[in-house]
Amino acid sequence: MPSTLLSSKINVPYSTTEALERPRLYENFRNNMLKKVTVLRAPAGYGKTTLLSQWLKHSQEQIAWLAIDRADNDPIRYWTFVFQAVAKACQTDIDQVLAPLLQSQDAATYEFLIDSFLHEISFTEKTLYIVMDDYHLIENTVIHQMMTKLIEQLPKHVHVYLTTRTALPLPIAKWRVKQWVQEFNTEHLRFTYQETKQFFSLKNSTFLNQHQLQNIQDKTEGWIAGLLLTSLTNESQPNVKRAEPFISEFLWQEIIHNLPQATQDFLLRTSLLHELDPATCDQLTERTNSEEFLTQMEEKGLFTVRLQSSKLVFRYHHLFAEALQAELFKQYSAQEIQSIVKKAAQLIYMQGDYTSAIELALKHDLHEQAQLWMSKHLVQLFLSGQTATFMRWLQQLRNNHYTVPYEMLILGYEHAITTLELETANSLMQELELRQQTEQWMEQEEHAAMANSYERTKAYAIIAAGGDLNTVKEMLGKQLTKQYAFNIWDKIPMVYNSFEYKLLRTSLASKGKLPILDEVPIIVQLFQETNFKTLYVTAFITGIAAEIYYERNVLEDTQKELEIAIRLGHQYQDPSLFVPMYLLKAKIYVQQNQISSARAMLAQVLEDVSEKHWRTSIQIMQAYCYVVDGDSQNAEMLLQATKTKQPFWMLVYARLLLLKEQPNEALTTVIQVKTKAQQDGQIATIVEATVLEAICHNQLGNTHIALDVLHEALVLAEKFYYVRTFLDEKEILPLLDSYFKLKSLETKWDTIPAPFFNYLKESIKSTSVPNELLTSREKEVFDLLAYGGTNREIAEQLGLSEGTVRVYLSNIYSKLGVNTRAKAILHKKQ
Repeated sequence: MPSTLLSSKINVPYSTTEALERPRLYENFRNNMLKKVTVLRAPAGYGKTTLLSQWLKHSQEQIAWLAIDRADNDPIRYWTFVFQAVAKACQTDIDQVLAPLLQSQDAATYEFLIDSFLHEISFTEKTLYIVMDDYHLIENTVIHQMMTKLIEQLPKHVHVYLTTRTALPLPIAKWRVKQWVQEFNTEHLRFTYQETKQFFSLKNSTFLNQHQLQNIQDKTEGWIAGLLLTSLTNESQPNVKRAEPFISEFLWQEIIHNLPQATQDFLLRTSLLHELDPATCDQLTERTNSEEFLTQMEEKGLFTVRLQSSKLVFRYHHLFAEALQAELFKQYSAQEIQSIVKKAAQLIYMQGDYTSAIELALKHDLHEQAQLWMSKHLVQLFLSGQTATFMRWLQQLRNNHYTVPYEMLILGYEHAITTLELETANSLMQELELRQQTEQWMEQEEHAAMANSYERTKAYAIIAAGGDLNTVKEMLGKQLTKQYAFNIWDKIPMVYNSFEYKLLRTSLASKGKLPILDEVPIIVQLFQETNFKTLYVTAFITGIAAEIYYERNVLEDTQKELEIAIRLGHQYQDPSLFVPMYLLKAKIYVQQNQISSARAMLAQVLEDVSEKHWRTSIQIMQAYCYVVDGDSQNAEMLLQATKTKQPFWMLVYARLLLLKEQPNEALTTVIQVKTKAQQDGQIATIVEATVLEAICHNQLGNTHIALDVLHEALVLAEKFYYVRTFLDEKEILPLLDSYFKLKSLETKWDTIPAPFFNYLKESIKSTSVPNELLTSREKEVFDLLAYGGTNREIAEQLGLSEGTVRVYLSNIYSKLGVNTRAKAILHKKQ
């Protein structure tokens, strides 16, 4: 994502040879290394960055440095740079390992991202310092939440440094109580009299007597920028007032104003650049000696810092840049400023840094130029996962009453629906609907593809919210009567699943809020059997349908949708689809007592997957197979190798603890998962964890509590018809039997509706007498099979395709609990 120029963001700034060493503060750093975080908070000009770069230079440890700017208020962009900085410091591929997770703005993905980052840096053996310089520029609450989680769970060998001008929206008070934080404020950072004396000695101001030094010390109060200003103004007669509140004016009057006019012009014109590349400065100022000029500025200590990079790059100190920009707006007309901004933005854009170019254009109201660049790079923005940046830009344009193109509004609407930002989605929808009334844009042929996309997104929103499917059919039906208009977004995979082992846990599946059974084939048919079948989302809807059918114990349809989803997953080369499907397929094998087949399949899939988090999911399922098979040793070995705080791992680990007859420990783990799932509204996980909770209590001999907990699980399960979650836990079946036989059932609890009870009872019965639940067509197939008919003969006699016969046989085998034709025939003859 970042250009070569932006790579300087992750390099430690050079500290000048004239920078004063500060051993008293180094000692404070050294004595507090066991704490998690150090915060340097002070106004501009107190040497926070210089002090840190000096200290870290002496430390000889691994240093990951990030120089923050306002464009970093996008979680994906921010963490991309953090991971690159850590990878560079530790000389590892941690940025590549975590890159697949940097595609989604979903809250659950963020949490998993930090868990994965913590897991990766736990393996770095040497001390690691992570620096976030100018953290006060971060305003994104999600980044603050992620930083809080990171800092609170840091490994012992990792320490975070934050520099800031303002109070941080982080739980500093709690960290103080826990003794996790070391703080430097203005009082710590200001120069002492002795340091002031040493400072002027370095500046060769040996003529200053004690009275003059004390006068300077009193008037600057040890403010480092003030001392530097004093040394640059008039060294023979230093007479500095307390300049901090008037820094821009003071810098101009005392420093910049005294420079040659050509130098002043150079400084003003380049003040808009975050980073000063000499070639860019030459073009912007129409001169040829920018490199020489910037080098001299840095050597003289004139508020210019050289950055460590593969190429020569500088930046102005923030105080200096702010003073220059203030003067720029005083001296030049609005038209001249706009011309300078436009040229600067164009040069930045030509270097490949379109993000900074758009940021600069938007900041100075060049809305049309910003919009053109945004349109050109929309695909790149979405593929890089920087959707938060796009949404922020979109809102800036709208706030400034700029007429945003329909495509951008629709993309914003789709993103808001996907991330459940319903207020934003509603606002964008209202604007689109209003413009439809006034402009009739949806009827215009050139907007047909966008109109299709918009209508489909509204349909997804209704489906996800459990709305009226007839409305959805009507909306999509209108599109089906027209020739389908494809657009570039049909070819770009949206991120529907970043890491979830079950598609039911994703936002697209409403986090497990299953539709009623009769609606599932309607939804599937809308996408699979129409001209929507080539859309990327159709593949995920098919996978979700497979999981729903399995949960409802409709195994024939499960197998059908499962195979389609696997095929599409491989077609799109998307492990976020085919891995969850293989995990489901393994689950089916396990429930059919074909555990060796499940393990063999998972081993094969493992060879085809490179992304670490997906490999981990496959290995956790392998551990599940061992647990069901009673092999605690191999299960434990795999779980220890894949240890994570994700619910999949924790619930398999809880089953391992139950296998090892450690129900108390299992119960603790299950409650942790359940509590988190309740906070996140993850229905499928809540039901599963509650079922395991009941098993734990039953194993502890707390039968009455176990029955109460089981009832809790049934109440939630009934709302969405969760069935297999109960059937797949063999230890819950005796408890369910006791529950059904309770005479006090109706008086003790609110009655659970009979249809669900009956459906669950029949499903349980099918595990012991599967033949009774064969459909009439399955019985026909089974009868012909028993008479020795081949697949072709059965197909011809029943008017089916051989593929359909194979599906029927797979379902029959599943219900019978067998895995071969011979075993099925033998079962028939018993």
